Amino acid sequence: VLKGNAACIVHATGDSTFLGKIAQGIKSSRVKSTLEYQIEHFIHIIAVVAIIVGALSLVANLMSPIKRSAAEVLQNSAAALFAQVPEGLLPTVTISLMIASEQMAKKYVLVRKIDAVETLGCVSVFCSDKTGTLTKGEMTVQDLAVPLPGGPAEGLKVYNREPGANVFTIKEENMLGDVALCGILNNAANFRIENGAEAFTGSPTEVAILRACVQVHGGPGAVRNIKSKLENDNVFEIPFNSENKWMLTIHGQPSRSHMFAVLKGAPDRVLKFCTVAKDGAAMAQIETTMSDLMSQARRVLCIAKRSLGPSEIPDGAKFEGTGPDDCNFPMKDFEFVGLYGIEDPPKEGVAEAVVKAQKAGVKVVMVTGDHPDTARAIAGRINILKDSYDDEGEQLQGYAEFAVITGAMLESRVPKSDNFTDDEPDELVQWWKKATQHTRVFARVSPIHKQVIVQAYQKYGYGGIGDVCAMTGDGVNDAPALKQAEVGVAMGIRGTEVAKDAADIVLQDDNFASIVDGIEQGRLSSENLQKSIMYTLCSKIPQVAPTFGELFGLPQALTVAQVLLIDIGTDIWTAIAYALQTAESKLMERRPRHPVKEKLVNGKVLLYSYGYIGQLQMLCCWAAFFYAAPGILSLYRSGKSPNDYSKEDELTDTQGMSVYYWTLVLGQIAAAISTTTKMQSVFGCCGVPYGLPNTMLNYMFIGEVVLGIVAIYFGPMQVWFDTASLPLSSILLPIAAFVFICLVEEIRKLICRMCFDDGQSSGVDAVSGGRNKPKVPVAALKLGPWSCFCLWDKPQAS
Repeated sequence: VLKGNAACIVHATGDSTFLGKIAQGIKSSRVKSTLEYQIEHFIHIIAVVAIIVGALSLVANLMSPIKRSAAEVLQNSAAALFAQVPEGLLPTVTISLMIASEQMAKKYVLVRKIDAVETLGCVSVFCSDKTGTLTKGEMTVQDLAVPLPGGPAEGLKVYNREPGANVFTIKEENMLGDVALCGILNNAANFRIENGAEAFTGSPTEVAILRACVQVHGGPGAVRNIKSKLENDNVFEIPFNSENKWMLTIHGQPSRSHMFAVLKGAPDRVLKFCTVAKDGAAMAQIETTMSDLMSQARRVLCIAKRSLGPSEIPDGAKFEGTGPDDCNFPMKDFEFVGLYGIEDPPKEGVAEAVVKAQKAGVKVVMVTGDHPDTARAIAGRINILKDSYDDEGEQLQGYAEFAVITGAMLESRVPKSDNFTDDEPDELVQWWKKATQHTRVFARVSPIHKQVIVQAYQKYGYGGIGDVCAMTGDGVNDAPALKQAEVGVAMGIRGTEVAKDAADIVLQDDNFASIVDGIEQGRLSSENLQKSIMYTLCSKIPQVAPTFGELFGLPQALTVAQVLLIDIGTDIWTAIAYALQTAESKLMERRPRHPVKEKLVNGKVLLYSYGYIGQLQMLCCWAAFFYAAPGILSLYRSGKSPNDYSKEDELTDTQGMSVYYWTLVLGQIAAAISTTTKMQSVFGCCGVPYGLPNTMLNYMFIGEVVLGIVAIYFGPMQVWFDTASLPLSSILLPIAAFVFICLVEEIRKLICRMCFDDGQSSGVDAVSGGRNKPKVPVAALKLGPWSCFCLWDKPQAS
């Protein structure tokens, strides 16, 4: 309550009130984030793999020609089981998200719930407010439209600000007298004198109208002069609210038995109280002028007035009422005074940010309370809406009706319960499927509609799977929608504390361009986490292979201690260093990874780690074991049982294990370099080189080499980890494994780029004026069933 008098009846208190229900909704536990689902899915996979490997290792140890005690058998089996678990997962996830949060904070995106970072990278639909987020929130009246002397039926005269001068061109002052006077009297903005000048505070819309009217009505001092006159005293007021969408003030002196009312608000709400509503010609002229203004992205407000005679003034001038149904004075026959054309220009960089989001496969949807025509014009200026539509859209019958949807259209299409269910009528389901696929602007919507829009995208979006939705909001009433969305984004400047409490992320500068940067950082965090897991899993195959090699009479190639040295001594720290990895060149040119359709750890990741890099590492380790280790091949051909080894044979086997360990260390460095990118060449093979930009990761490579050399040549570590000194040739020959793995991976990436590059830029299509055109998945055409070799980046229809 800002001002005025009211008689209140209490019908509910505490949690029973509407605000209480919102507060309870905010306090309720949030559903699991996409990251929690991904990690849980990964843990289930690893648990199954680890149990199977542990069981097979137990069988292999029991059947091994090497006689071991029961304790040793259990030790080896347990080591094989635990070796399958990526020990660095927890710190990698935490540190990766912390780093991403820190980077996002530098871009004015404050993360309140740390797991929202990864979810933001998966967002496929971003529903954004218009005012203050996509636009500057700095309202300016650019146009004043008033009826010609013959009345509205003859037309309206539109006065514009002079270009560059920021003042109105006024040749007929009397023409603008009424619209300026009414705009000053019917205004909720406050004014005060600061340093001899008038300062205005309040709603940006009200301040904009007041500034323009003061400018027309004589400049500084106009507000004080006009409001100081007795005939202009404000005796009653109905403030603006989202239900009425208008504001009414009554002015005058009751003692003179003559007063007048001023009504200002949304044109469709104000005009129905005016006499022009019955005049078709006048309404046609007014609507034409409104359409012209709205096509220029103007927000249009209408203002009207009427005189109140002695018989229309209640006894004692005690005016009452909150709307047309309960007022004790007439709410009809108002005289149309004019229109205000208010501009809220888009923020700098928003149009480019929208295109960037669209290139990344994110649908940007404007959700606003403004008139559809105004919303359409602004959406066109910032690339949300375009004149030409994609081929799929053109083929849809009645597509145009889904370009912009109004709140009135939503009223009959909200779910009967709190959310959409599988029992919704087929007609409603089909309508929402088309809306979620093609609508880019929701206009004249209320905060309650926001939650319904989010629920619809989550239920019917992304081809029926459900979109991952982000929603912005700033008011208390926006809290349910912020809570409903996978990522709720509150405004840091204009947002209420309730909205901030309900949100996962706070946009400190209220700028849409900042959240697009946040999406990129979220994707990078998710990518780095996936690459870290890929790297960690690569060594699991060559680690467990020696256990089963013993069944074929092969000398022991790796001990439990050496496995732990690789997993805990080097891999865990290298995996954590992935959190600092920079983005690949086309990270924001891919569609977002849908957590249902494409898990963080999926078949392609397992194929890459276990069936590709892991196999290459195992091949190289066995090759080095037999051909780089001195005497191993002869020992194997001798057919001796490990139980019959002489001391010389034991030394030979220990040197063989040292070579296997050293080759695996180099193979893991090659795997780490290979997994830093999915498609981009690391070394510049037929493309722009990604290089080795992660300094921390480079230090880990050096650390792995140093630790490996120390483990082989340092006496105490030889005892602890069953290693032995090697000749120089045994140290240098395994480097070929490093080169081989890197070379094969560069060839794979080259094939990927050839398959998925159609020869054109993957950026914005010039003909469509910025509309995102996903690339054709030509890999399937070029490689047929072998297209899985490309592993990533096959475009998916949303």
